[in-house]
Amino acid sequence: MLISQISPLRTDEDALRIIKVATDDGNAYYDIVSRLKGTHLSYSSHASGQAGATPDDLVITSKEEAKAFANAVAIEDLNDDPLIMEGQLLSRLLDESRKNILVGIDPGSRIGVAVFYCGRELGALTTDSVEKVVGSLVVLEKEVPHSSFLVKIGGGEPRSSTRLARTLREALPISASIEIVDESGTSAGRRGAIGAARDKRAAARIAFRNGVRFSDSAPQRKNRS
Repeated sequence: MLISQISPLRTDEDALRIIKVATDDGNAYYDIVSRLKGTHLSYSSHASGQAGATPDDLVITSKEEAKAFANAVAIEDLNDDPLIMEGQLLSRLLDESRKNILVGIDPGSRIGVAVFYCGRELGALTTDSVEKVVGSLVVLEKEVPHSSFLVKIGGGEPRSSTRLARTLREALPISASIEIVDESGTSAGRRGAIGAARDKRAAARIAFRNGVRFSDSAPQRKNRS
């Protein structure tokens, strides 16, 4: 899956202090910690009976041990991809009104993508495949709980941006919004930023530009029931 290639950007640590890893299963502990290291999430480790977890704490444990906690998620129920897993965990820590997914895309021969959730940067990637970008965003939309899903695509290369927008419109539910953005100045970046790094930063800037809603006459998918 493409999203697993996402590299870390910055994150807000303030809301991540109540994640606890609590298990007496050595294999489960290794699996949980190995996967958490691929995210930006802060956590503390405890034996299952010594976690001291309150109902406000989010506990990650094994499926067999989850029933012992008021607010627990089993590692077996989380997506293997670090970015998807991080979004799934954050969704349990924040109220519904903050569960917004925002994606910025810098199209071209090398496509830059930046993903934001609940106002936090989850990561960025580059690829040369429209199909991989679309497939990854379909998984993101399906598996990370959200109140809104907005994709903003830079319009600097009209043919590329239109193709990508049309493909996304056909793949995502109608509830997902797609906009085309004027990307003038988004590629300037920091001094020394070249290649993939520049594309990722351009995508992040595009995500926060005002855009025009993309409309296409092609049939669109209905909302899932």
